[in-house]
Formats: sequence, C-alpha cells, structure tokens
Amino acid sequence: MRSSSIVYLSWKALRYRPLRSLLLIGTIALTLYFPRALQEFINRSEEVLSARARSTPLLIGPRGSSIDLTLNALYFTSQELPALRYSSYEALSQKNYGKTIPIYSRFLAGQSPLVGTSLAYFKLRGLTVSTGRTMTRLGDCVIGANLAQNENLQPGDTITSSPENIFDLAGVYPLRMRITGILAPNRTPDDDAIFVDLKSAWIIEGLAHGHEELSRSETLELQRDSKGEFLRANASVIEFNEVTDTNVGDFHFHGDRGNYPLSSVILVPHNQKQRALALAHYGDPVTAEQIVIPAVAVEQLAKTLFATQRLAFTAFTLLGIAALALALMVFLLSFRLREREMLTYSKIGATGRAVACLQGLEVLVIIAAATILAQAGIVLTRSAAQDIFTRLIS
Repeated sequence: MRSSSIVYLSWKALRYRPLRSLLLIGTIALTLYFPRALQEFINRSEEVLSARARSTPLLIGPRGSSIDLTLNALYFTSQELPALRYSSYEALSQKNYGKTIPIYSRFLAGQSPLVGTSLAYFKLRGLTVSTGRTMTRLGDCVIGANLAQNENLQPGDTITSSPENIFDLAGVYPLRMRITGILAPNRTPDDDAIFVDLKSAWIIEGLAHGHEELSRSETLELQRDSKGEFLRANASVIEFNEVTDTNVGDFHFHGDRGNYPLSSVILVPHNQKQRALALAHYGDPVTAEQIVIPAVAVEQLAKTLFATQRLAFTAFTLLGIAALALALMVFLLSFRLREREMLTYSKIGATGRAVACLQGLEVLVIIAAATILAQAGIVLTRSAAQDIFTRLIS
C-alpha cells in the first residue's frame, strides 16, 4: 500500500468519526496544556511581582502583615491594617532619609481603586498623562488607560466614589470627581486606578466639608443669647458632593491634620547610607511603624506561589496520566471495533505493516493536533499572564 493511500485512508477514518476525534484531541490538548500553563503563569506572575517590587525601594506603614502592606501599596488591594497617621509621614519627611511618597488606598469608584497620593508617585512609576493634564485642585483626578477605555471616559467627564456602606445614612456623601487626564498605558495596576491628591481622598473620608453660603434666609436661623446675636445653620444646609471652581474655597478640614490617615509611605532613599539609617530606625520594635523591603515581601509570597505550583502540578500530572490512559483505551477499543475493516485491507493486499502504519498515523495525527492546540494555548497564556495576574491580585 502506497504512503499516499495510507494518509488518505487515515484522514477518511478520522473524518468519519469527527466527535471521537475532536474529543480525543481536546482531552490530550488539555492534558498537555494545564501543567505547562500553570508553570508559565506562576513564572510570569513572579516576574511581574518582582519588577514592581524592585521599583519600590522601601515602604513605611503600620505594624502588621508585611505582605498585606506591600500588596496594598503596589496593587491597591484592601488592607486590614490600621491607618498610618499623617504625623508619621511628616516626621519621616523631616528625617531626610530620601523622597517620601504618601499612599492612601482605601476607597473605590465602582470596582476601580481610588488612590490618594502626590505627583511624585507618577515619576516613580514612570506614568505620563497621555490625554488632558494632571490634577490642579481639590476634586480632580487622573485615571488609568484601561479604566478610561472600558468606561469610555474622557477628560472633562466625572466619576463618583463608591460609599463604603450604602445603609449608613449618616455617612459621608460620595464625591463626584472631575477627570482632568488619562494616563498612558503601562500594563500595571495603575492602568485600572483613579488617582487623586491626599486632600481629595480625605474629603471622601469625611475629614473635610463644603457648605452652602449662609446668606439664604431658608438656611438660617437667628438665635440670640446674652452676649448678642449670632447665626446658626439649620438642617437644610447640605454637604457638597462635588468640588467646583465656585465652591472650592468653601471646603474646610476638621480636626488635627496629624491624625489624618494614610495607608503607607514609599521611601526612596538618597543613597545607601540613608537607606541603612531608615532600616535601623524603623527596624526598632519600639517604633509604632514598620519598614518593609517590598522585594523581600514579594519573595516570601513567591515561595507560597511555588508551593502551590508544586501541589497543582502534581495534581495535574496525575490527572494527565489518567486522561492519557483513557485516551489509550479509546484508541484500543476503536481498533478492536474496526477489526473487520483491517481484515478487509489485508484481503485486498495490504501488509500487516501497512495496517499498523494506518492505525499509527491516525494516533499520530490526533496527538500532533492536540500538541499544536496545547502549544497555542500556552503562548496565549504567556502573553496574557501579566494582565490576568494583575486583575486577580487587585
């Protein structure tokens, strides 16, 4: 039997049972895909974690989990740690260990993290405004490229913060923020975030308020006491939920600013000496704050990921062996059911070797197709791993 005849008959046999062929290809492809895809995803995730951690030299924050503090500062995840007082940030700035960048990541606007920080953060992360301009006053914000694209937002539009508890009737009104700029994409969590200055974040916290002018008769009550006459605003005075050019001057802050909250402070030391001094100062357990080296915290997290990878790889390997055994059984049963067909080939002159080649070619085609499909999936996983990991961890 000629080679072309063997190829033709094998192809016809596979097409005659398309469902069986597709199921075998899919089963073998998934068996080959999952262990490699997991390995690629873990490796790429470690690279992403390490790269962002290396760009953040040191973190100062409240004592507690160093990993939680690192993930909040790097990926804006929710943080269960207590707040860092603003007075701690001022004290750190006065020590002149290096450049200090405050981070207050607690609130959301929809599903997007809302981050209060300074313009120095954009320089640290290499962020540039591609459309519009940066923040210039209270209530302004710049947003990431992904958020702008997904929500079809442009400079001049507004976006509103989400209340932490919709049933808290005495709580703070959500703040409607003016979008002044859109950041250029850089494939990091910054692409999905909203950035405001610290004062705007504190307005959302409820530490600053703006009120209507006390000149309208319907919002005033007169009350006289023994010392004279004074004005008292009644309950109809409303709290602004949007900062405009008209009312920006009416916003005022309450309480001691030193007690205002932050999530953490990024410290970029001037040199190795200042870095060592900062590590020595905040490494003292007597201090109320802790200092974290993000690269070290990420390394600890990566060890956990590797342990998970080994466990999942073992599970996928065992499942793969079982799936391949089932596929082999399907092949054997299929050939057993086709014994009369093979006998017919022998009667018309096909040798035993030709029949074996015919059966082997069918198996080879299915395995080759499954391998190509699995490899294509691995390539797609490798290219999408960074974005997937960023979304999962955020």
